[in-house]
Order: sequence, then C-alpha cells, then structure tokens
Amino acid sequence: MSHPFKIKKHKLELVITFLLLFFYLGANLPGVVTKAWALFGFLTVPLLIIWNYKRFAWVAFRDIPMLLLIVAVPISVLWSVSPDATLAYSRAFLCSTAFGIFLATCYTPKELMQLLVWILGIFICLNFIFGIPSGTEVWRGITHHKNELSGAMSMAGTFFLTLSIYSSSRYRWIKLSLTGLAFLMLILSQGKGSLAIFVGLLPLLPLHKIAKQEYRLRTILLISALVIIAVIAVVTIVNLEFIVVDILGKNMGASSRDQVWTYLIERGLEKPWLGYGYAGFWNDPEEGLGVALEFPWIGGAGQGGGNAHSGYVETFLHLGWLGVTLVAISFLTVLTRVVLLHGLTRQIEYFWMIQFLLILACTGFYESYGSFLAYRHWFWVLYVSSAYSSAIHLNRIMKTGNKLVNIQAEKSFYSK
Repeated sequence: MSHPFKIKKHKLELVITFLLLFFYLGANLPGVVTKAWALFGFLTVPLLIIWNYKRFAWVAFRDIPMLLLIVAVPISVLWSVSPDATLAYSRAFLCSTAFGIFLATCYTPKELMQLLVWILGIFICLNFIFGIPSGTEVWRGITHHKNELSGAMSMAGTFFLTLSIYSSSRYRWIKLSLTGLAFLMLILSQGKGSLAIFVGLLPLLPLHKIAKQEYRLRTILLISALVIIAVIAVVTIVNLEFIVVDILGKNMGASSRDQVWTYLIERGLEKPWLGYGYAGFWNDPEEGLGVALEFPWIGGAGQGGGNAHSGYVETFLHLGWLGVTLVAISFLTVLTRVVLLHGLTRQIEYFWMIQFLLILACTGFYESYGSFLAYRHWFWVLYVSSAYSSAIHLNRIMKTGNKLVNIQAEKSFYSK
C-alpha cells in the first residue's frame, strides 16, 4: 500500500472530504458545533457534486437496487405519518448518501483506504486521549454512547489488523499499535456484541492469503477454510446459550431488547407494506408516547427521538416490507460483487470491503446507529461508496476481461 499522503486530488476537495468523513464518524460535540458542521455538509456536498457532475450522474445509475433504496426514502413522505419529519431527515439522508456516491466517483478503493488510515487513526487516538471515564461510567470516548464507540473500534481494529498483516512492513508497528488501542477501547467500552463480531471475523483473515495462491492450492485451502469456519459456526450455534449467558454475561433476551423488538414489530405490522415513512414512527406523537410508556429507558421516545436498537427493525418501521426487501437485495448484490472482485483481483481493498459488509450486517442486528439507512453515520456512507465502487469496477473488468486493462481505465476515469 502506498504512502497515505500520495492521493492526487485537488487540495480543497481533499480537505472537504476529510472533514466530512470525520463528521460522519459521529463525535459527541456541542450542539452548536454539530449544527455548524452539518450545515457545512449541506453546503459543500452539492459543490463536490457540481465539480464532478457528469461522472457523478453516470455513477449514480450503476447500481439500480441501491438507487431504488435511496429513492424510496424521500418518496416515503407521500405516506408518512409525520411528513415534516420525513422531509427533514430525508435531506440529511440524501446529503450523506450523495457524499458516499461522490467517494465512489472520485476515489479509488485504494485511495479511500488511504484516507481511512488517517481518519480512523486520528479517531482512535482522540477516543483514547479524551475518553477517560469519570466514576463508574464505562469508556465511551468522544462518541455519544459506549455502543457507538465499541462499534467504531471493532471496525477500526479489524481494518488496522488486516493492514498490519497484508500491507508493507514500513508502517506495520503503527498499524499494530492502533489495532491494540482499538482493541483496548473495545474491551473498556464493554461492547460485548462488537467484541464478539471482532473475534468472530478473525478466522476470515487467512482467506486473503488463500485467494493469492495458485488455483489448485487455492481451491484446497479455500475449502479447508470454509470447513473450519462452518465448524466454528456450528459450535457457536450449538453453544449459543453458554456463550451469551456464561461468557458474555448477557441473558438470552439480549438485555430486554427482544421485548422492544416484539413490540415494535407488532406496531410495524399495522403498516406492513410501506411502513410509517422515513423517521415517521418516532416522530408520531401517539406512537412515540406508546414506546415511552412501555419502555421508559429508551432515550428520547415520545419526544421525537428513540430507536429500535436494531437496524432491521428500524428499516421495517421506516419503509415496511418494501424497505426490508430493497435492503436485502442491495446487500446481497453488493456482497456478491465484492466477493467476485476479490477473487478476480486479489486486492486487499476488496477483502476489506467483505469484512466491512459483514460487520455492517452483524451490527445491524442489535444496533440502529450504524446500520442501513442511517441518515448521518459513516457506516452508511461507506456502504454506499462500496456499493457503487464495486459496481463500477466489476462492470469494467467484465467488459475488458482483464484486470490490468481495468486498472488503466480506472486511472483514466479518476484522473478526469
């Protein structure tokens, strides 16, 4: 991997990109600062698009399932129970989504990884330096909640561990140090779900090495790796209660979240096909009050806030079965493309995308903050970017039949 500073972009564009990516990481800043930074995004994202409008428009139509999912959000104002809230949240959603498309338009997967090295490195250090808790409070760093910290550290730890193993040894000690810091904060945050995801992805690390072997040996090693992963999965499922209750110290009800999910799914079944509209459910006074009375521990419920503590349940409330179906089709399409690209190119960027997609899918089971359709979160921005990047590059490889020709075309496309 080349030096992270060697990204040949206009300096102003690079600065704006860096600031916006850092904003979507979700630091817990004073309200005035957050609003100012959000306004900065509303003003600069359209400028970024205007600078690259021809390529942006072309890229936006490369992934039709993703495009349908994106369009469904603002259109849901037509059936939303809270149209004003849907419009307001849709604007923020479209801004972050457009930024994700911009990243795919103007940055190669390798360049985006180089940006993430710096951004996640700084984010890890800030969370470590300013994250010392007071009293008995668990470590939450500069994020809003310990679960946000643990999710970010699970992602960042996986990212730097992968780079430390497979990239050049020049900065390996820095990457290993950042991996160690991320893992330390993952432990201190007591985010056991994110810890389980981080540990669960470790058996996948050899797959990138396997993909780089000769065909016959690669096939044997890949089959062996899949068998090992299958055995681990079976053992985990069989011993799930022991792992959750005795090792992780949780109850099988996922800390009462199953009761919340049952209640919210029942409410969602009142409008099963199209949902309550994007952000409509939590901004409906009647529904919000019902959740607040039933589950008073959910912050903001009844006051326009609250969340389902599951990205999938949240999607069901937003857009009903329409949204769930579009998310499923989009995710499976992107995952298939990325796996094919990794097999064809054997490049670490696509291996990282596979890891990211798996973390996103797993995190969405028990958290809403960084899952699909999150209106202001870096998980969603990276998902959009991964979807469109993979669509562009797989299409180019399939047309040329040669990844080397694709690389030359890539250079021409991103240098325009």
